[in-house]
Amino acid sequence: MPRTPQHLNRKQMKRTVSLALLAGLFAIALVACSSDPEPTATPRPTSTPAPPAGIDAPPVLPSGAEVDRKTAMLLGIDLHRQLWATRPSSNYKYGFQWNEGEFAYERANVEVRVIKSEVEDVFWADNAVLTDGTEPAGFEVPDAPVQDSYYSIEGLFQLIEDAIDADPARVSLGFDSIFGFPTTVVIEFPPGSDHKNVAFFAAQLVPIAGPPE
Repeated sequence: MPRTPQHLNRKQMKRTVSLALLAGLFAIALVACSSDPEPTATPRPTSTPAPPAGIDAPPVLPSGAEVDRKTAMLLGIDLHRQLWATRPSSNYKYGFQWNEGEFAYERANVEVRVIKSEVEDVFWADNAVLTDGTEPAGFEVPDAPVQDSYYSIEGLFQLIEDAIDADPARVSLGFDSIFGFPTTVVIEFPPGSDHKNVAFFAAQLVPIAGPPE
């Protein structure tokens, strides 16, 4: 018997609900695995509540499984990446802020616009703080954000995964409960490490008009 659109929609919805449940449970695991003693609070970039858990949702890990800290984090990231794959469009915009940077403009709020999963443009946000008085004499802020310094959501997932593979000293992660994208990330390396710390905040992701998928 051919599958109707209603049947396919129900199947997709069930998969999304199951992924949301797994991602939510792994968000707890990620906090527990973090070396940061305080719990990680996930901001609320969307007002839509997370879907309810299905009674037939599979367990996050097999009973009695032994998973080390790094493996647990990578599993959790993969689950949120799968939830992100259920998004309605590859054309979207979101608010973003790096928490690391020598100058204020490098840490300023921006809007990242992504078309077909590629960064199309980056704009200063209305509340962007571009200078803080610590700049050297004659310093000029760029007219626009340096686009190469920003990522699509897929790029952020890869950035996080690469940093965790490098064995950081501290990891704290938060994810959106609806679409699974990373919202708050702090990954720190020990002094003298060749790797750079990763710290950012992302929120207010919404679909935008763009070319067909």
